[in-house]
Amino acid sequence: MSRFAQYYAKYKHDAGCYDWEQRQQHFGALFEKDESIEFYMGEDDARKVYKHRVYHLGSAPGITVMRFANDIDIPVERDFEPAMAKDEPSCFVIIDNRDNLRTVAIQKRKKAFSNTRQVAKILSVVIDQQLFKEHCYGFEILPDYYPVDLFKVWERQQAHTQSLRFGVPEMDRDEILRKVAELKSKGRDYFDDSIMGPILDVLQAQKMAKYKGHYTVMPEHKKTALYIDKDSVFMRNLLTLAEAIDEPVELVTTDGGTFRCFIDNDEDNTDKIVCHEFNDSLLELLFKPKKKDGSKVEPEDRLKAEEEVQELMNSMKHEVDDAEEEQAA
Repeated sequence: MSRFAQYYAKYKHDAGCYDWEQRQQHFGALFEKDESIEFYMGEDDARKVYKHRVYHLGSAPGITVMRFANDIDIPVERDFEPAMAKDEPSCFVIIDNRDNLRTVAIQKRKKAFSNTRQVAKILSVVIDQQLFKEHCYGFEILPDYYPVDLFKVWERQQAHTQSLRFGVPEMDRDEILRKVAELKSKGRDYFDDSIMGPILDVLQAQKMAKYKGHYTVMPEHKKTALYIDKDSVFMRNLLTLAEAIDEPVELVTTDGGTFRCFIDNDEDNTDKIVCHEFNDSLLELLFKPKKKDGSKVEPEDRLKAEEEVQELMNSMKHEVDDAEEEQAA
């Protein structure tokens, strides 16, 4: 599984632009073929080209899956002497260019790029230059952020909150306890570490047993809303843990809606891009003739992969009304 950061495309209207209503077709044309556009950064001797390949979903032609590569020099040893070798790791980028949709998903893969913002910047700069040159309007790719304050969202959804889901920490126990201790000085009205040890023991046992998932909290009675609770020892410890591990809490409403929120709006928490987990091996099937086990990739394999990709993009849909976008541009 890989994590995909959620971004969205924004068209920038200009006084001298023309064919503004055709902007999605213009954008789509840049990805018709691998060679339809060249991605690069820098000029002259400093110019670096980033190779890419594209695959258009047959079941949803407006969705394009792109393999985006980065040439990296890695140190090796040849004949007992230090040398450099070329590596070309890649990440996946998925672009949803269906009518009125602006979603871009970028795979988090540090082996290829240090962060997803780097990929977004490369794409934005080149696409912006191309669209402005040909059609006189601009373009940029921007991140979608998690709502940062759990309590504000919880208050708005007070009568409809069904449950809270807390992430299972990846940090080791000592680091978590150190961060918990640091939080004590902040004087949060929900701070409590009185049962932190037992909670971490349970979560560690879950991790050791290779059980994946969230720690879900629900009210005792199904028809009762989960009201804001800063009084119970149990909830206070969970909220303290969530802030310490710096992971979003999922608030689930009675109608199935999900809000992913950080505990508060500290400055450190204002740059959190929404992420989704997805099986990147499905994307590999779209570009390779064989699976990892050596068997041939059949049409039904690709169709299944396409269905999963479409489901992913539907879950992170960034929809914009044309008139609304033109007024805001």
